[in-house]
Amino acid sequence: MELVVRKIFHRGAYRIGLFFERDYSVQQQLKGIGAVYSKTHRCWYISYSKEHYGVLKKLFPNLIVAQPVAGEESSRDLPPIAKSERQLGSSENMNNPDHITKKTLLADKLRLALLPNLGKYWVFKIRYVQAVVNQLKLVKGVYWHSTYKVYMAMRHPKVKEALERILEVSSFFPEDYLEKEVVFEGKSIVLRVHPEDSKWMEVYVPDILVVREKVKRLSMVRYSKIRSCYLLPATPQVYEALLLHFEPNRILIASELPEGYLHKRNVVNRKQLDLSQTKSRLFEQVPEAAHGYISGMVDMLLALNYSSSTLRTYSHSFLQYLRDHGYRDPKEISYQETVKYLSSLMERGLSSASGHSMVNALLFYYQQVLHIPGYELKLPRPKKEKKLPTVLTMDECLQIFRVVDNPKHKLLLLIGYGAGLRVSEIVSLEWRDILFSEHKIHVRNAKGKKDRMVMLPFSIVSSLEYYRQLYQTQKYVFEGQFAGEPYSVGSVQAVMRDALKKSGLEKRATVHTLRHSFATHLLENGTDIRYIQKFLGHASIKTTTVYTHVSASAVNKIVSPLDRLADENHKKKLD
Repeated sequence: MELVVRKIFHRGAYRIGLFFERDYSVQQQLKGIGAVYSKTHRCWYISYSKEHYGVLKKLFPNLIVAQPVAGEESSRDLPPIAKSERQLGSSENMNNPDHITKKTLLADKLRLALLPNLGKYWVFKIRYVQAVVNQLKLVKGVYWHSTYKVYMAMRHPKVKEALERILEVSSFFPEDYLEKEVVFEGKSIVLRVHPEDSKWMEVYVPDILVVREKVKRLSMVRYSKIRSCYLLPATPQVYEALLLHFEPNRILIASELPEGYLHKRNVVNRKQLDLSQTKSRLFEQVPEAAHGYISGMVDMLLALNYSSSTLRTYSHSFLQYLRDHGYRDPKEISYQETVKYLSSLMERGLSSASGHSMVNALLFYYQQVLHIPGYELKLPRPKKEKKLPTVLTMDECLQIFRVVDNPKHKLLLLIGYGAGLRVSEIVSLEWRDILFSEHKIHVRNAKGKKDRMVMLPFSIVSSLEYYRQLYQTQKYVFEGQFAGEPYSVGSVQAVMRDALKKSGLEKRATVHTLRHSFATHLLENGTDIRYIQKFLGHASIKTTTVYTHVSASAVNKIVSPLDRLADENHKKKLD
């Protein structure tokens, strides 16, 4: 079997990359010497040293050494593998006529990746290599999209031929040329004013599955069941995106918007979109006669600048309350009816957390929205279940981190554990919040709308700097699918689920488990619990004291009285 080694740069250091056809026995041998698989380079790798190279030569005598890729930086203290072999005094490969140097593909060096088509363009991304970029600039029909940080190429046979020649690949771009695009002559997409909010425009789409799916993939899009149309931010950029997407289908974009309606100030941020979507979904679930009750609740929550999470929790609880009472006027529902209702919820197995949310929502409505003079509502609080959080040991944390190959995914998990951040705090982290000189992270507008300072682990500073050079994100540390947009919470949770599965651990853990582990490990290391409270951003010390019950080092020191009794009895027998 042919096994090729090549010098690669991976995770901030030079490695020996091992390339071969999939073979289980070879994989087991490599695992035995500490080799790890890299998804980035699609190869196994081991530390770059003469000792490791010597071990490889013993295991695989017919090892093939590939020459370094042209233009690749060489390490001054660690020469290329082929040179190391000469320095070790091994000459058998130098005189071996079967020793063939395998050239590394340019596509691998560039990390060439094809993305889904955008209108009449193929979309692909590569690492920046000036010589290649200069050639791409000369190809007619190819341009750099600065917003999405990708290259866009006209879906034409000549463009395909030119690109594959420059990138040194064959049959990489599909043959879905423009003439093969489905054409819908006479169909149109109509843009109209959204009367409820001028920041949005109503998009009426023909009942064609392909067209609807294209619209649904646009950023910030949402659907209005009441108006049976899609809503998009009323900006010139979105209008241009619609033209770009549907030009190949020959669909007319018919604008009924007044002059000046489209404006760049109408760009919707994530918080605004989240609140807007939550509000629209609530009204869609309520009959028109009950809109006033929900509207009063939502307006007061927004006026008091409550978070979108609180808005969802309170509103959904209150909506359930209204639904179960037939959408009656809350003023007409007596105190005894409310208590009986809460009792029925507990009988049906409702968790105490959901019960507290219901109580909080009702208290907010009657006290903050209705402002009934002399009206005092004292509702019974369901008793909370006292559950201990799941905590990973330090070895288990290390086991999870080791199986994550993607530098972005590994870094977000490391920051979550190393600084004790919530998942929402990880995705909203901005570069301005990373205080490298002070080795601190400024967590802004966290739970309860509070800022706090947490530690920036020394061990990930260099990784952060390398990651910034590699991904070149501008605002957010971890960007999502679209440039300038933060990574989604769901994606971070998916990364953790995948890592947990690969690690083979049987514990049920989430990203928040890393936060619990951070606090527990600090406590085991002797850190004062008041400092841990500040790091976690807990309003009350009572919340932090839960970690005193799960601290392994403290629990392990406690001896059961039965064990002590058995020891004393054993000593008596020996005497």
